[in-house]
Amino acid sequence: MLHAALAAAAGIEAVFLALVLANLALLPRLPRRAPTAMPRVSVVVPARNEERDVEASVRSYLAQDYPDLEVVAVDDRSTDTTPRILERLARQDPRLRVVPGVEPPAGWLGKPHALAEGAGAARGELLLFADADVRYAPDTVSRAVAHAESEGLDFLCLLPRIEMRGFWENVLLPYLYVALFQSPAFAANWRRPRWIAVGGGAGNLVRRGVYERVGGHAALRDSVIDDVRLGFTVKAAGFRFGLVRAEDAVGVRMYRGFREVFDGFTKNAAYIYQGAAGVGFFALTAATLGSALFPPAALAAAVLGAPLAAAEARLAIAGTILALLSRLVLARALGDPLWPAFTHPIMTGIWTGILSRSLFHRFVRRRLTWRGREFEARGARF
Repeated sequence: MLHAALAAAAGIEAVFLALVLANLALLPRLPRRAPTAMPRVSVVVPARNEERDVEASVRSYLAQDYPDLEVVAVDDRSTDTTPRILERLARQDPRLRVVPGVEPPAGWLGKPHALAEGAGAARGELLLFADADVRYAPDTVSRAVAHAESEGLDFLCLLPRIEMRGFWENVLLPYLYVALFQSPAFAANWRRPRWIAVGGGAGNLVRRGVYERVGGHAALRDSVIDDVRLGFTVKAAGFRFGLVRAEDAVGVRMYRGFREVFDGFTKNAAYIYQGAAGVGFFALTAATLGSALFPPAALAAAVLGAPLAAAEARLAIAGTILALLSRLVLARALGDPLWPAFTHPIMTGIWTGILSRSLFHRFVRRRLTWRGREFEARGARF
């Protein structure tokens, strides 16, 4: 049994390494080209209690070199200084319009409702949904529009650089890259299968007509991970989908410190496991966590005196080295520090806790709490 488990873990890690290499080879970078057509772009920004990041974020959107651009910021009933910051920025630049949000009606979660309000106020042919903690380089929108137009895309997702500072951010946040690059993410750019897609708060660029045809955010009113689900919805409807690496153009510091990471992903991690695709995601997650934890755990037990046959030790070493190699290759390609790769078992163990806690909140506690609002989890979904 132990031999088979260690052999399976080593085999899974070999597959994951191959997937990392395939994604690095096949996922395109956001090209540096100027757009030939320049439809109006509306950057729609939901903001609830974002006083820490919103000014730098909105200023980066307003600093774009794209000529026909507006920024629509929705103040989602903030209780901090976010509204005052937005109003001050709007007085400085008329391209920024601030929409005072209202409380979401029954059946709606807060962020999808804020995005629906922003989309309703926007005047652009292209809608760019981006969060209030993201920062863009000045040519990001131009490059994104140029790529979407040249490739005939209806939807474009921008993969950002995740900014990490301090020990715990560097240990825990790389899981997001690992989960993506150890999956067949490159297939998101293929027309089929339609159930492989990605979306993200760093930047979902969608044609207004397509957005309206899939039902807009009204169709996502109960979605906890609305940005990801928007990408799935568009591709599932048969529209042209694109996914690009944009770490040289887009940056986001999602959370600060251990507690913010732990609580932030407790809120939504469990909701990705829904439907037939959710079963596949759960199996992939279990394989990721199990294959990363089991080999180093076996080696640690052997060091502490537990019996481990030579053949099993070799398998445990192989699985551990393969996991480390995947992390080192990925960190080097993304320009991240290499040392967090050596904390891979720690990252995996804590993420097992995050996912378990998220599943508890969803299916046992049945409450969804975020930024001062609490919702009934039974009324929420992916």
